[in-house]
Amino acid sequence: MNKLYNVGMYIRLSRESTAYIDKDSMSIENQQTMMSKFIVMMPGWIEKRVYIDDGATGGNFNRQGFQDMMADVRQGIINLVLVQDLSRFGRNYLEAGKYLEEELPSLGCRFVALSDGIDTEDGENDIMPFLNAMNDYYLKNLSDRIKIVLTAKAKDGQKLSGAVPYGYDRNPHEHTRLIVDDYAAGVVKRIFELRATGMGYAAIAGVLNKDDILPPRLYYFQRQNRETHTRTDCTTIWRDMTVKSILANELYIGNTVAFKKKVLSYRDSRSVRRDESEWIRTENTHIPLIDEDLWQKVQQINADVKKRFANRRQDKPSLFGGIVVCADCQINMAYEFDLRHYASKTVEHGAYKCRTHTSSGRTICSSHRISERNLKKLVLDHIKEQAKHITIDENGILDTLLKRLVGFHKAERVDTTKARQELERQLKVIEVQIEQLYEDKVLGNISTETFTSLAEKTEVQRKGISDRLAQLTQTAEQAEAKTSDINRWMGLIKEKSTFDEVDRDLLESLIEKIEIGEKQIVDGVKTQDIQIHYKYVGSC
Repeated sequence: MNKLYNVGMYIRLSRESTAYIDKDSMSIENQQTMMSKFIVMMPGWIEKRVYIDDGATGGNFNRQGFQDMMADVRQGIINLVLVQDLSRFGRNYLEAGKYLEEELPSLGCRFVALSDGIDTEDGENDIMPFLNAMNDYYLKNLSDRIKIVLTAKAKDGQKLSGAVPYGYDRNPHEHTRLIVDDYAAGVVKRIFELRATGMGYAAIAGVLNKDDILPPRLYYFQRQNRETHTRTDCTTIWRDMTVKSILANELYIGNTVAFKKKVLSYRDSRSVRRDESEWIRTENTHIPLIDEDLWQKVQQINADVKKRFANRRQDKPSLFGGIVVCADCQINMAYEFDLRHYASKTVEHGAYKCRTHTSSGRTICSSHRISERNLKKLVLDHIKEQAKHITIDENGILDTLLKRLVGFHKAERVDTTKARQELERQLKVIEVQIEQLYEDKVLGNISTETFTSLAEKTEVQRKGISDRLAQLTQTAEQAEAKTSDINRWMGLIKEKSTFDEVDRDLLESLIEKIEIGEKQIVDGVKTQDIQIHYKYVGSC
């Protein structure tokens, strides 16, 4: 009797495929059709699942479809991987060899590449390492050729990548050349003129926000007649850093600078910043928006400000940095401090303010200011209060948190376990029935029509039971994980409640974030809502 194989078809259409070869012949649809026809002709082969990576490079294996396939191989869902040719699997010689010669065989998974005539069931295949090496060489050669072309275009002053710079548009007749966008160009000129008067970055951002001028990203989407769904951050308002980046960009005096970054290798697409000496700078590539005199004046102001701040005391990481957020805009708050000099010592007084408010020129959101001293006391008092409750009723707190985080009490876990055991028993019975149906079909004991009818009915039963089991299992696993989290949180609370001072270690081990509300006057009393979100359990 032929061995039964649950086949997973892996399909990849790469970026290099779409750009350099006949993509119709290698299309996802054609790959799938060819492999499906082959599976039908093979006795004992059952088409189980299809995994697709569309537009994914073969230089590495960080592809969602591929990773899903390997997860199914490890779980025994499929035991045969089918590809059209070896290059679809991957072009990285070393990693491909690891999967094909080590991991798949160790998992008992067969591998077949149709066009290359490779089938690991036939034993060692001498040509497979050679083909892997050739695919790897193809990728490197292609990468080298692309670099040569891009370097030549960069030296010619063409705009090769990235978004269209604010103030410009792409030439519709020559996509890598820039033309002036009159409206945005006027805003850019205004930004430089305001800076030339000595106005700060945040103050300039505030002027633009007050005048309801769309920031670069929103303006771009508006011109494209597209909607953007970004949250309230640097893309939806003018901020100091947006202004700063425009004021430092020599593109606005007609120069194009390219190759500021590079990828680590043709196998690793991660990018790193190049040294400035490696940049390709080409002058007079497009119409400038500002003249040289204004540019030089602004650059001198920028340099003077940078030097003035450099001579101040070096910033140190703030105690609550990255932990305190504005309750309204959810942006990390900025730390500000001043030094107060007394007869015997100098004391640093720090406070946290909404970063959106300060960076937008105080036009968006509000201050939400809180002193670091008050925040430290509030956090420590809250931890001690939680520890007191735990000491009084630890089991009650565990049960309350479990109900809130998962949805049921501790007692309900016993009933869930019994229900899962019964569903698992029913699932095993049905899986045996399905396997018997496949064997009867292969042996010719039942007709195709009978097999199809019985298989469909059985599959409906199996899926219903499987879905109920998956839901109960997920709930049980969540309960188990959350019980562990809650116990860990209670242990940390009891440990940290003995501290007399808040330090960074305490915050990082116990607290996820702290939301700071705006101060309000209620019945003549100043109040401020502070919400502490603990790790493992959330707010309490």
